[in-house]
This record gives sequence, structure tokens and C-alpha cells, in this order.
Amino acid sequence: MDFNKLAVEIYGQNKAVGWWDNPDRCLYECLQLVSTEVSEATEGERKDLFDDHIPARKMGEVELADALIRALDLGGRCNWAYEARVQPRQVYDDWGVARRHLHINEAVVDLARNLTAPWANRCYSALVDRIVWVAESLGYDIKGALVEKLAYNKTRADHKRENRAKKGGKKF
Repeated sequence: MDFNKLAVEIYGQNKAVGWWDNPDRCLYECLQLVSTEVSEATEGERKDLFDDHIPARKMGEVELADALIRALDLGGRCNWAYEARVQPRQVYDDWGVARRHLHINEAVVDLARNLTAPWANRCYSALVDRIVWVAESLGYDIKGALVEKLAYNKTRADHKRENRAKKGGKKF
């Protein structure tokens, strides 16, 4: 999977439907939303749930795909180029799910701390790697889930500009 091409596509799609209408959109909010998706994955694992939107897949798998979508969207927005394996691949054999998810959030925080640094690109690459590695360590088809979730997102009423603008709508 070409993460650089995908980042450009996701960002372009999200920009076209208005997620980036505000040129001053806070990038820290975007990173927090990556972390939110990871938290939702934890909840799915904790309760052993299947996803509401893609019911053939586990919630944890789809939420990690959502985290990857959000990370790639930010990468597209910031013109970061994904560099494969900027860090040694983590082996998660003796790690529980919560610790694996926290490892992703550690990369979110690292990117937040270095958002404007010349090496932000490497922090972004590390975040993408960790999401993929954790998903794969749990036996998930992260790439398949990502493709399905992107297709589903194109049909969502709550992703339309007019619905996001309503009271209680998605504001970020």
C-alpha cells in the first residue's frame, strides 16, 4: 500500500467535502482525533464488539483503520512523505492490547511535540508504522479495513457539510 499516494487522496477527498474549509484548522485537534480513534479501538477490544458501520469487522480493527485515515489525512495536509521503517519494528508478543494502543498514542504525542520541527516527517512516519504494526500484531487486515471504511465514509450523512454545521454535528 502506497501511504504517500493514499495520504494525498484522503486529504484531497476530505478537502473536497469540507473538512479543511478552515485554513487555520488546528493540527493538534487532528492529532487528538487520531488518539480518539485509538481509544475507540480500545473500547471495542475491551467489550469484544463488532463495528457499527462495517459489521463484518471487529470494532478495534475499524477504529485503527480510522486512526490511520486521520493520520494520513494530516500527512496529506502537511505534505509529509511517509518513510518506511524510520524505527525498528516493534514486537508486541508479550504486550496486552491497552499497552499496544498506548504505544500508538505515544507516537501521537511525539508528533504533537515536534509538529513544526524539521523532523516532523519522521514522527509522522513512526505514527503510521505503529498503527499498522499494532493492527497487524492483533491479526487485523488494516489495509482492507481502511479501504472499506474510506468507501463507507463517502456515503455518511454526518460527513456532509450541512450536517456537520448543525448543532451537535462534527465540528473538527
